[in-house]
Amino acid sequence: MDFSIRSYKIGDEEEVVELWNQCLPCDRIIPCIFEEKILLDPNFDLNGCRIAEKEGKIIGFIYALVRKTPLPWGFNSFLLEEEKRGIGYIVALFVHQEYRRKGVGNALLKEALNFFQSKKRKKVVLFSYDPNYLLAGLDTQSYPGALEFFKKYGFTIQGESVGMGRDLYKLKIPEEIEEMEKRLKNEGIIAQYFDSKYILPTISFFLENFPHWLHNFVEKLERGHDLDEMVIVLKENREVIGYCQHRFGHHLERVGPFGVNEKFRGRRIGSIMLSRLLSRMAEKGYKFAWFTSTDRAKTYYARMGFKVMRKQVHMTKNLGGNSYEEK
Repeated sequence: MDFSIRSYKIGDEEEVVELWNQCLPCDRIIPCIFEEKILLDPNFDLNGCRIAEKEGKIIGFIYALVRKTPLPWGFNSFLLEEEKRGIGYIVALFVHQEYRRKGVGNALLKEALNFFQSKKRKKVVLFSYDPNYLLAGLDTQSYPGALEFFKKYGFTIQGESVGMGRDLYKLKIPEEIEEMEKRLKNEGIIAQYFDSKYILPTISFFLENFPHWLHNFVEKLERGHDLDEMVIVLKENREVIGYCQHRFGHHLERVGPFGVNEKFRGRRIGSIMLSRLLSRMAEKGYKFAWFTSTDRAKTYYARMGFKVMRKQVHMTKNLGGNSYEEK
């Protein structure tokens, strides 16, 4: 079949987003998300953003990138680690349904792999690009043909995770959580909605425990989100030992990040935070709460009323030294 591959150009956005939503119906986006997560990403590279075109019509898209700049606010360990390991990312790949199994996906993927070779990458990670990932992993139930496609090119499964959610219509906080909150309060450990006077202790909490989440917190403050969209846990009214939030970017009902200082785990602090957060969401009229990905915490979230909505696998590929031509 005759088609051509070219770089993304001005004016492609509307057609790419329309095709994205046709091909990835479980992961639809709107133009402003495409702009924010792709075009305005500081790591965006035209050489990695490729279009398949036939007779002036866009029939396929791939977005590959190599991190060039650290995450915002001075946290650069991602950049240093990825440079050391030679990591590159495929953030999205899709082909119009009428043109699948006709070499279009193969051609786009080979373009991306050659792009990674030119950047001296050693390993390709599929989809899980932080902070601007649009797909948390490969949903093999929603996109059943994709798994074999990537396996064909040497991608292997490195792990699995689930996306979970729960309705808030009949939310009821268990009595044992309320009792635990009272006991912890007597020990000087208090859960409360975020207050701006705790900005510095919260930043310290992230730097010491979850540095890769700091940008989520700062972004919420910069965007002027409601402070009760964040719950913190304080020890002796000065040290932040836990944090959770909802509203991630454009996703108002999305929960996370969510974590507790390791020294204080096992005391139901996470359950207290999450219960308070979900209660406020319900009070403000939200009907559902969800998050994109977890693996080890699946059982915990199930106890909190969350159910599995989707499953995804996480795949990578080790690169050799040759360019990727037709096999």
